[in-house]
Amino acid sequence: MNKTAKVQNSRVWTRLSATLRERIRGYCAASGIAERTVFEAALGQYIDGTSDMSLVMRRLDRHGRALARLHRDQEVLSVAFGEFVRLWFSQTPNLPDQERQGARTRAEGLYKTFTEHVAEQFGGGQRFIDDLPSETVANDMELDEILAKAARPLPDTNR
Repeated sequence: MNKTAKVQNSRVWTRLSATLRERIRGYCAASGIAERTVFEAALGQYIDGTSDMSLVMRRLDRHGRALARLHRDQEVLSVAFGEFVRLWFSQTPNLPDQERQGARTRAEGLYKTFTEHVAEQFGGGQRFIDDLPSETVANDMELDEILAKAARPLPDTNR
């Protein structure tokens, strides 16, 4: 004889607004699902944090952190470019007319070398931002661990 474990059920009473109750009845009638099944699934998702909303919020948080890093990168590059231009203007002398053509030719050669170097660095995946110290942002697993530690009660140290 094969005995299967009987699932223990318990009755839960709650109050719902009339409009929500009608929406649940209409949904269950249209989809052919028992109301109990809908309630169990919804409460399970809510308690486990597996609803679509929590997934969307995690992804939005990840995108927000990535956007913050991009904003930081742009700010660093803007400051670096501004400092370069300021330094360039402070170091560029006014040249007499007879020396300007030679200086222009030399500057065009330097610019061509510069652009080739930038293209080489960019094509190889090297970025100026990578040379700077960076901040560490926790990943989802580390954030979950931090939340779990924060949720634990503190030990009683008054003993």
